[in-house]
Amino acid sequence: MSRAVSTPEVMAEVERVMSRPFEWGPCDCCSAACTVFAGLWGFDPMAPVRGYRGAFGAKRMLARHGGLGALADDLAARAALLPGHAVGGLALGDMGRGPGSLLICIAPGIWAGKSMAGFAILRSAEKGWHA
Repeated sequence: MSRAVSTPEVMAEVERVMSRPFEWGPCDCCSAACTVFAGLWGFDPMAPVRGYRGAFGAKRMLARHGGLGALADDLAARAALLPGHAVGGLALGDMGRGPGSLLICIAPGIWAGKSMAGFAILRSAEKGWHA
């Protein structure tokens, strides 16, 4: 992509999407970051796996794809995303503390992730991809 997104653009989209109630499928710890990404870049890297509902549906979908890390790699490749971190890009949350989540980069070293109560701001992320 030739255009860049700004921190205020990303934050506005984070607030619009991640302030909604948590719901497995439409607005969970992975789909919310991809919805923000789609709002910024005009395409949804998670489109091939949208449609699951509930915690059981999310677990089943992740298991079918080999877990979150493998699924994220596959979806990033299908969407032709570039590896690395960039404002408006996606990344894996800390996979060492649980099943993980997808995050969106607000600014260098600042990430947003969907939480049960809205969203959280984090200072680190693992592997990332950007447009």
